[in-house]
Amino acid sequence: MNVILGAREEVESELKVFTENRVKFSLRRLFWMVRKIKIQYSAVLSSRTTCNQNCMISLETFDHHQIEVSMTARDQRMALEMCLKKIYKLVQKAFRKSQKYGRFSKHVYV
Repeated sequence: MNVILGAREEVESELKVFTENRVKFSLRRLFWMVRKIKIQYSAVLSSRTTCNQNCMISLETFDHHQIEVSMTARDQRMALEMCLKKIYKLVQKAFRKSQKYGRFSKHVYV
């Protein structure tokens, strides 16, 4: 699994380490399905809301499915947690669908 971390501003090293560890922990059962994962943080400029930290996760599976999720929360860590929860459910759904139609096993084990 290749984790790429991007942001508009420079990301702190502590946040980088936290993000990589959290992604590996959250996707530990389905890590073999993930080819590349890209995480991007940004700040939403809005003075009316307290939720202004945005996290966008773009993921590519081994059968070349693209999954993208974006969440906004009060801080970057909570936005990451919410995105990973949604990503895990979507990857599970893609896996079950591919198993149902028998499309997936040939590409993974080659």
